[in-house]
Amino acid sequence: MRFCSAICALPIATAAFTAEKKAADITQNGIQTAFRILQREYIRSGDLTLDELNRAALHGLLDRLQFGAELVARTEVPKQAEAGGVQAEMLRPGIALLRPMAFRQEEIAAMEQQVAKCVKEGAKHLILDLRAPAAPGDFDVASAMLGLFVSKNEVLFKTRQMTDSNTEVLRSDREPLWKASLLVLIDGDTCNVGEAIAAVLHQRKQARLIGAATRGAAVRYETIPVDANWSLRFARAEVLLPDDTSIFQKGLVPDFPIQLAEKTKQSFFDPTNPARAASTITDAPRIRFNEAALVAGTNPELDSYIRRSAGKPLPEDKAKPNDTVLQRAVDFLITNDHLQAAKIRWSQKPPAPKNVPKNE
Repeated sequence: MRFCSAICALPIATAAFTAEKKAADITQNGIQTAFRILQREYIRSGDLTLDELNRAALHGLLDRLQFGAELVARTEVPKQAEAGGVQAEMLRPGIALLRPMAFRQEEIAAMEQQVAKCVKEGAKHLILDLRAPAAPGDFDVASAMLGLFVSKNEVLFKTRQMTDSNTEVLRSDREPLWKASLLVLIDGDTCNVGEAIAAVLHQRKQARLIGAATRGAAVRYETIPVDANWSLRFARAEVLLPDDTSIFQKGLVPDFPIQLAEKTKQSFFDPTNPARAASTITDAPRIRFNEAALVAGTNPELDSYIRRSAGKPLPEDKAKPNDTVLQRAVDFLITNDHLQAAKIRWSQKPPAPKNVPKNE
């Protein structure tokens, strides 16, 4: 039965591919002729009104452009800018996390303050988490955030208007605060600003990318109302890397691909109430009977035993969602530090052997 289902589904997929290919090859005159025939001869030609054809044409165009253009409800536009802020914490000794939530102008100062704090506290590694779901932002924010990591006067990226061949070059306008080890976390939720930041740091070989592939939406969007209920958000300019490479509709492929289920990510990525990142990569140990309890004459496992005997669940019975992407990033840094410490320094001369007295 499975074999039959696969065979039956094959002609449908093949027919859809063939129809799309034929529609791409047909001439403009052929398109108009097809419309006229359908309006005149189709068995339900009364349904093919001019309004219906226009709606179908717009739907097909937006589907073809993917995230290059989309209709957004005008009531939703103000809501997209509610949550924001920068989440920062030390995950392990020497390993810090920095996570902008909305990629807005007001987060730039907080980013600078947190990076300076990491440097002051002697952090050796910084994990820059760009996976927060955010509305499309402005590339001036990307430029300012990149300035924390890239040397002054270095070309960060370029922007090119879709209707203009001229490009605007954005450079770092300050000395960087962070010059040590850097990892960047990305996935399909990474917004256009985060994608530009990740692309620049990766091409400059200043950071490795961990996570899932991005969408390729590194473009500047413009939103224009089209009626009382809807606005059209469309790509107005694209980001070009210093070598004129474009990642629009291509995206970034991580150096270390790691998948994280969307439902799991949403459980601890609430922009209004984000969970502590350290709690998403560690498990609290179950309280056990130990020597200290023996001396104190107590048994911390007694309550758990009573609940279990009564058929009641324990807190540790429920599996806690873990951020495997962040966990692997921390594991990578710890492992790399361990291997670097054990690395043989061939350029260093071995210590001279001690003189051992000979037995006469």
